[in-house]
Amino acid sequence: MKTIAHIILSVILLLSIAFSCKKEPNTIFPKDIAGQWKWIKTYKVYLLSDSNPQTPQNTGNQELIEFNTNHTWFTTKNNIKTDSGTFSLGHGSYTPYPGAGTSIFDSIAYYRNGIKLNMGDYYDIYNDTLNFCPGYGGRFTSYTLPQNGSKFWIRQ
Repeated sequence: MKTIAHIILSVILLLSIAFSCKKEPNTIFPKDIAGQWKWIKTYKVYLLSDSNPQTPQNTGNQELIEFNTNHTWFTTKNNIKTDSGTFSLGHGSYTPYPGAGTSIFDSIAYYRNGIKLNMGDYYDIYNDTLNFCPGYGGRFTSYTLPQNGSKFWIRQ
C-alpha cells in the first residue's frame, strides 16, 4: 500500500512541477543596424526606366545614413548633414488580409529633440545590404521613402 501511495505522490509532485514551470517568452530582437550605410539605389513602384531605379550616378546625389550604438543617427546628402536625432528599433509583422502571407519586419522610429517623427522606416538586412521598404509594414510611405518603393544601402 505504501508503494502505491508513493507512486501516486510522486506522479502528483512531478505534474505539479511540470505545470508550475513557466517558459521564458521568446524574445525577438531586431537586426542590428549600427554602422554607416551608403545609398546605392531606390526603386519606385512604377515601370523601370532611365530614372527608375534612381542611383547616385543618375541623380548626382551621394547619401549616407549612420546609426550609432548609442541610438543616435544622422543623414548626409552630398557631404552636407541633412538630419539627425535618436532612434529606437522594433520588430513586428503585417498580414494585409485573412489568408494572405505575413510579412515579418524590423522597424526604426526616429526622434528629433526627443519628439517622435510621424514616419519611421521598415527594414531588412541581407548580408551587407540594408533595404528600407514601407510595404514591409503595410504602408505606402516612410521616412526615407516619400513614395512607395524600396531604398537600398550598402554597409561601409
